[in-house]
Amino acid sequence: MNITIEKMKTRLRLICILCLVAGSIGVKGAGRLPFATAEEVGMDPSKLRKVKQAVGEHLDQDHLAGAVTMVLRQGKIVSLEAHGWQDLDSRRPMQTDTLFRIYSMTKPIVSAGVMMLVEKGEIKLDKPIADYLPELEDLQVYQSGSLTAPKRPPSVRDLLRHTAGFTYGLFGDSMVDRQYRQARLLDEANDSKTFLDKVAKLPLVYHPGSQWVYSISVDLQGVLIERASGKSLDRYLREHFFEPLEMPDTGFYVPPEKRHRFATYYGEGLESVESNEQSAYRFPPRFFSGGGGLVSTVEDYAHFLQMLLNEGKLFGRRILKKASIEEMTRNQLEEPAFPIGIGDRRDGFGFGLGFSVVTAPSGYDPDARVGEYGWGGIASTHFWVSPDDALAVITMEQTQPYNWNLERGLKGIIYGAIKKPLTP
Repeated sequence: MNITIEKMKTRLRLICILCLVAGSIGVKGAGRLPFATAEEVGMDPSKLRKVKQAVGEHLDQDHLAGAVTMVLRQGKIVSLEAHGWQDLDSRRPMQTDTLFRIYSMTKPIVSAGVMMLVEKGEIKLDKPIADYLPELEDLQVYQSGSLTAPKRPPSVRDLLRHTAGFTYGLFGDSMVDRQYRQARLLDEANDSKTFLDKVAKLPLVYHPGSQWVYSISVDLQGVLIERASGKSLDRYLREHFFEPLEMPDTGFYVPPEKRHRFATYYGEGLESVESNEQSAYRFPPRFFSGGGGLVSTVEDYAHFLQMLLNEGKLFGRRILKKASIEEMTRNQLEEPAFPIGIGDRRDGFGFGLGFSVVTAPSGYDPDARVGEYGWGGIASTHFWVSPDDALAVITMEQTQPYNWNLERGLKGIIYGAIKKPLTP
């Protein structure tokens, strides 16, 4: 009898071990996007090889120190390449898992977080933001030298599409811009309460809905998420996006064990602006900036984009509803707020709830396709998604001033490599 029991225990232990092994293999397999050859997804490999050449030309001309590029089609990685250097001084090569400051590429993720709360009924898109952030109840509009009440209160939808009346204070020199700069809204010493209290004392730069002005709106979305969910922004994003989407390298700081993978940030003439050992990203921040606080890798960010392309699902997990994705990625702007521009006029470009959206062909971005959506970060990181082509492209570098070299230089090449339309 004892022998039988021992045999049974042994078998049970073996079964448990096998289950654990199988489970760990399953998790790993489920948490990575598969690779495919260009031919398998209807693309021309010889044309895709021009991506490396195009990035190499920018390296040769000292436009950047290094980059990582990725092309996704039909849910598969067709091209993933590291180019140049992660750090010039130490001659550390760029790696495909290098960590980047993604700055404003944080915004679409945070806007998706707001939409998740909209789905749950905890936030209403067309309710005034003061319903959730009462500190902003008495906002005034500065016009013609005086303050006046807004024609209507700014709504949550306005926050998502940058039509709420706020600004950054960085791209103009009006009286309101100067006040924003003096307030130091995104100072590292702030926390969410300090940030909100400062915003409440500043005037709006235009009546809500009347203009599109790039702004602190997504930082306010981050505070909105905290208020509605009862969780800090970093915890909320980790639990609802980074963990289910298998984005282990995305967060608001770089822990010591990952610091060797953190790229150096370069300015004009490829002068080092911030190395991995000088960066404020070495430590958790007091204020989790929804507008620009995340670091990430190309592969992590690809998981977020593929979830969007999959109409809200990835790795068998539902993150957002299809209707939410459709709402986020359609143009939400009407005249006179259309088209968008940041010190320029981007003809043919509207804005959804978190992304720029191409509505018509234009000379502003000749290779862009109608229906394409995307955004970028101030360190010259970029992504664009073409749902009609089941295509997403990410280019990561760490270069200022902000430039379009890689997005504009690669977009025509990558679209030109598509030789088969999607099958129904």
